Amino acid sequence: MSAARSSSSASRFAAAATSRRKGEDGATPTRGATAGRTAPVRITIDLTPADYRRMKEALAELARLSDIPTLPHSEMWRAALRRIADDPELRADLAEDIVSAREDQ
Repeated sequence: MSAARSSSSASRFAAAATSRRKGEDGATPTRGATAGRTAPVRITIDLTPADYRRMKEALAELARLSDIPTLPHSEMWRAALRRIADDPELRADLAEDIVSAREDQ
């Protein structure tokens, strides 16, 4: 029974390979050359109670400064990521902070 299943699986894989979407030139795209991810990626982070308090305080201050009644966590993190991506000095400072925090553990 496993021999029949193996050939069946092999034929299914072969059929799937021939049914791949093809480019305008009729060739199948190389692996990794297809469209990039468009759906958001969800992450989870565990914070110590002290870090969570710091985050909530930062959110409250950001909401006050931007005159937004309730500021979602995600908006703060996205703004921070944009700032980090655009500022090499900030990245260097954060790298030092990370190294220092790891040494303190």
